[in-house]
Amino acid sequence: MEQAFVEAAKRQSGLEAAKAAFFASGGTAQQIPTGIGKDSPGIATVVKTPYGYRNIEAQKAKRGRMITQEERDKIAGELMSCKAAGMTRNKACKHMGISTTLARKIVADYSLDYPTKA
Repeated sequence: MEQAFVEAAKRQSGLEAAKAAFFASGGTAQQIPTGIGKDSPGIATVVKTPYGYRNIEAQKAKRGRMITQEERDKIAGELMSCKAAGMTRNKACKHMGISTTLARKIVADYSLDYPTKA
């Protein structure tokens, strides 16, 4: 651990010397000798690991959940039974736990006669 402190102190003193030379020159840039600074050769670069959702392998979908054809058939049957019970389309959606957009798409796909109002 002490070796790491010694190396850090060397780097820091080199940077302080470069900073002092910069201010002593009146603020003009000068060539910094090799071995001082993070871009110098011999300094190992640390690769950052990606974070967030970019590194998660997931099925690409537009939005929401993916619904199979069997589930769509079942939802269409349940919608028609809700219509027979006298529910409006919005009440049926809340009862079934689906969105009104999904119900509208299923009604259009299956050409069902289910108006939004009773």
